[in-house]
Amino acid sequence: MKWLKINTVLLLSAVVSFWTPVSQADTQFRVIVDASGSMLISDPDKLTSEALRLISNLAPEEEATLGIWLFGEAPRVLLPESIVNKATKAKLASYVDSYVTQDVKTDLEAIVKVLLDTPDAGGLEAGFNRHWILVTDGMVDISLDEAVNKASRDRILNGLTEKLEENGIHLHTISMTGYTDKELLESISLRTDATHTEVAIPEDLLDTFDRIFSQASPSDELPFDGNRFTVDDAIDELTLVVFHENGIQPHIIKPNGKILSLIDDTNVSVSASDHYTLITVSKPDIGNWQINNVDLERSSIRIITHLSAQATKVAPVIFQNEPIYSTVGLFEKDTLIQDEGVLDLLTVTQTLVLLNGEKKETIFSHKMDKTNSQFKKRLEGITAAGNYELISVVDGKTFSRQLSQYFTVHPGIEFKGMNTGGNLVEFSAKPVNLKLNVMRSNVQIEFTYENGSTDTELMPLLGQGYWNKVVPVSSGDQVKVRAKLIGVTQTGLRFDYWTPYWNFNREGDNEATVILGDVAPIGILLTSVPSQNRDVMPMLVPPAVSIVDDQEDSEPSNYTVPNEEAMSEEELTAEEDDQKTESLSTSEWIMYGALNFGVLLLIGAGIFLYRLSKKNKSAKSDDIENV
Repeated sequence: MKWLKINTVLLLSAVVSFWTPVSQADTQFRVIVDASGSMLISDPDKLTSEALRLISNLAPEEEATLGIWLFGEAPRVLLPESIVNKATKAKLASYVDSYVTQDVKTDLEAIVKVLLDTPDAGGLEAGFNRHWILVTDGMVDISLDEAVNKASRDRILNGLTEKLEENGIHLHTISMTGYTDKELLESISLRTDATHTEVAIPEDLLDTFDRIFSQASPSDELPFDGNRFTVDDAIDELTLVVFHENGIQPHIIKPNGKILSLIDDTNVSVSASDHYTLITVSKPDIGNWQINNVDLERSSIRIITHLSAQATKVAPVIFQNEPIYSTVGLFEKDTLIQDEGVLDLLTVTQTLVLLNGEKKETIFSHKMDKTNSQFKKRLEGITAAGNYELISVVDGKTFSRQLSQYFTVHPGIEFKGMNTGGNLVEFSAKPVNLKLNVMRSNVQIEFTYENGSTDTELMPLLGQGYWNKVVPVSSGDQVKVRAKLIGVTQTGLRFDYWTPYWNFNREGDNEATVILGDVAPIGILLTSVPSQNRDVMPMLVPPAVSIVDDQEDSEPSNYTVPNEEAMSEEELTAEEDDQKTESLSTSEWIMYGALNFGVLLLIGAGIFLYRLSKKNKSAKSDDIENV
């Protein structure tokens, strides 16, 4: 029954996004900061305070809200949530350097409850995005009794995380040390389509906040060519987000060779802090610019322009081995450029970067193929878990654009073994994110015995939405176990994933034992092939960035997915097995079936109205031309 409820929710979400204009995609930012005494050691220079100022400076005024809470022994408000404007930024600047971190406990459950119960503020437009950020250096620690701490942790993982999912809240988690409860924080972020980051040094906190903002509010950028960049006549405004050493001031040289004044230029506004500077230039001079005294690898140039590069959205969570279809198009205002004379001059290059603390590792860089006035590639799969950045650069000879897309790669299931007592061991495979379609996926469990023989069985799917298998263990057994996920996403993409090995054994009449074995070697497999059927539609970007204003004027993506006839015998077997394990009453089938049917009717009606509207516009345009 759970799968049908989830499907209904996903369909309803699709209807909401279909009817919601891009211009309403405002953003709510709520930041939760650990106020325990250990933060004095983890963040001695209070880089957390600087990161809070950074996100307030990045957020578009009047189109985002920001609130900041502290947690420790008890939750408390540092900055009440309000619309981002100059007054909010000034208030934040006066607060962030003076808050005290001396609590002896870290009650994460209490602060999440408080925020879930706190009404939205600021009057954002309907359909706004919710991005919450948690910064901590500890774990659930509310009692000397570990049973009390475990009970609180379980309530966070179950009830509270489910509420975050239901409300569409993306909870990004940041670990300031290696002593945090990574499993808990990572699970929350994965389930809420957010990122989990472990910062190696406090300075990395600024980069992490910058990436979270970019993920929440993507925009057009200009690429650096060394320490230079080129401004063309389609750019109305640019914002340099530059990072540097404490006490260093960036030097920016304009095309005429003069240094850009950061003080008395009416077209320039500056937000400066110890380790970063934001410089916004309205109506920037056309030509080649130069910048010095900054860390170029960490810096970026965001622009407002009517000549925009747009890409199909990459999901915030990608499963290991899940294919990624990427399409890039060039737009003049709200219209995809299809002039072959222009497109033949373009070169579009994509680079995949693994983000690993201070280090950035380039995995590949390749040119995209032009198909149907767009540039397309398909990545066959990434097998190494981690946080990634996909960079697309459009080179038009006289102009250039860059797009940065951030996402997390993780196994589609969490495979675990445990002793249930006596001669029984139990294995479970639980989805880490609702994008996995459990009814079209299946899990095979493979047993490898001492003599080298293997045996494979399908794991039954339980009504709770995960796979489970109980195995009897005979005296003297020594068995290695792993599972294979034959996965299908909610959009129909198919992929396979093998889990690490577990081992179970039993000596004499003793209880069976089960432990996690050696992790199989994991590499990065990236085979790129031309993509044939992924039409581009503009990314959802906040109004602070010049994008397609009327999403209804763009055709929906032709997103080809596997059909039922193309499913493998293994997938069909899994579906038959799923039908046996699910138990729905007649009234429940009718209710959820009716909801799904009703939503599909709404989607159909919307598409019909959209096409009718477009046809009328075309007819009107023809009439005008005939006058």
